[in-house]
Amino acid sequence: MLALMGAGSVGVCRAETRPLADGEKKIISDSYGADLKDPVSAQYRWSDLVIDPAAKGNEVGYCFRVNAKNSYGGYTGFRTIAGTVKRNHGKVVSYSYKAGTSEDAILGDLAERICRVWGYNIH
Repeated sequence: MLALMGAGSVGVCRAETRPLADGEKKIISDSYGADLKDPVSAQYRWSDLVIDPAAKGNEVGYCFRVNAKNSYGGYTGFRTIAGTVKRNHGKVVSYSYKAGTSEDAILGDLAERICRVWGYNIH
């Protein structure tokens, strides 16, 4: 748990942000969407990527919100998702899910806390 919260943590005053390119959004939605009931219908609210210039390595935390359909075909409402992205020359090349789901309130709360630690202001 502590390793998850430390990975990609940023100092808010030193952090830089940038919007994701369309190709980067596709990498994340394809990876995360693979486990959704109906990935094509998922609605995403993308956050700017927060990067700490002093961070070492090519993996940083990334948070976004998603509204996905459940088994009954209804939308569950927007939920915060926390994961990490790997970068190559500054571009996102892969995504790994860490926390946040519509089915587990505890993981949803954990995702929101992780995102705050990483410097994301998700609403």
